[in-house]
Amino acid sequence: DEEDEDEDDDDDDDDEDVDDSDAEEVNEDDSEGGSEDDLVADDASSEDEDEAMDVDEETDSDAESDSDDADADSDEDGPLPMDDDGGLDWDADDTKKNARAGSDDEKDGDPDRSEKPLTKREKARLKAAKEMELHKKEQSLKARADAAPETASEFEKALMGNPKSSFLWIRYAAFHVSVGAYDEARAVAERALKAIPSSDQDEKMNVWIMYLNLENAHGKPNPRDAVAKLFKRAVSVANPKKLHLALASTHERSGDFDAQAGVLQAATKKFSQSAKVWIAYARCVILAKKQTTSTIGAESSKDPDAVKKVLDRASQSLPKRKVVKVLVQVALVEIREGSKERGRSVFESVLRNYPRRTDIWSTYVDQEIKMFGESGDPERCRGLLERATHLELNPKAMKFLFKRYLDFERRVGDKKRVEHVKERAMEYVANKFG
Repeated sequence: DEEDEDEDDDDDDDDEDVDDSDAEEVNEDDSEGGSEDDLVADDASSEDEDEAMDVDEETDSDAESDSDDADADSDEDGPLPMDDDGGLDWDADDTKKNARAGSDDEKDGDPDRSEKPLTKREKARLKAAKEMELHKKEQSLKARADAAPETASEFEKALMGNPKSSFLWIRYAAFHVSVGAYDEARAVAERALKAIPSSDQDEKMNVWIMYLNLENAHGKPNPRDAVAKLFKRAVSVANPKKLHLALASTHERSGDFDAQAGVLQAATKKFSQSAKVWIAYARCVILAKKQTTSTIGAESSKDPDAVKKVLDRASQSLPKRKVVKVLVQVALVEIREGSKERGRSVFESVLRNYPRRTDIWSTYVDQEIKMFGESGDPERCRGLLERATHLELNPKAMKFLFKRYLDFERRVGDKKRVEHVKERAMEYVANKFG
């Protein structure tokens, strides 16, 4: 089938979540090859987006209040105290008694005190104690309602209140699988697909993926036929690229590398503009080299250029900026899961064509530093940093590279090496700014 043009357009955004949590992002204004997006990122979150290299940082803020009422509110937001048995610590009665203790003491010293009304302070204490007790009871009821269902009836009750939750449906199916009730698990999956509206595509996709995993493990009459039948049905109503990638991952987890390769080969033809698909296929070939018992593994192990052939095909199908992303990600896969030397070769090839891409230098340096930690030989990393700091880049990029070099030598080098980097940096500044 010809790939959908809309799918190609979406892929421009999809490719922005290629995983590389190790790299740092540097804005390089004078990079070559046009306006390539930064390669450094992480998310992994949604399957319909292709890989990018941005690192998101989350910050939390706490609010404080000085008034008694605000203190009570903050208590409501905080974690509930637990007793030794794992239940709630019902200490409201003690709080109430303590609140009245002061008034009782005062009454002992003043016989007429019992006939006098409570002071504002005493009333406030009693009110706060009552509110705290009420709040704890409410929290207890809520905790019970939110507790993970453990029986079929509890799951049914939870789903009545939240029928669109793929999380609940998947857990319900897993509950049946855990006791060997596979037909019941299939029935739950079918109900979930009907209950979740078509507008909630992500939720439905989660159920489809769970269903594929179920059939791959317990399909009838055999898993492969059951998966093929379900996949054909799913791909007609759900995101086809996501399903291809999900099914490939399912086959990988079960060790069926030939089936994985078949799915990804089909995906590269149907979604030839997707960087994520090409990365997945290249990774499949890289990992298959270790699995010589599989057909693709035997072919890959006999052909040292198997990965290169995949990259050549990708380069012919993808726009230039996506080709760079694919090459960098495949280099990372090689270093982490395949051949470190092949990974280095891919990085060197990319940098020959894009010598001013600071983000690629940074990613490469990060990997060399990690490999130094494994090998104990700092010379490769040192040589790479020395090369990088001899580039003619803008001051911001050079400052970044010199800082990486200095940090490295401070960690693994001696005083002489540290001074060398400082002298090189001063030399650059003198030559650049006179």
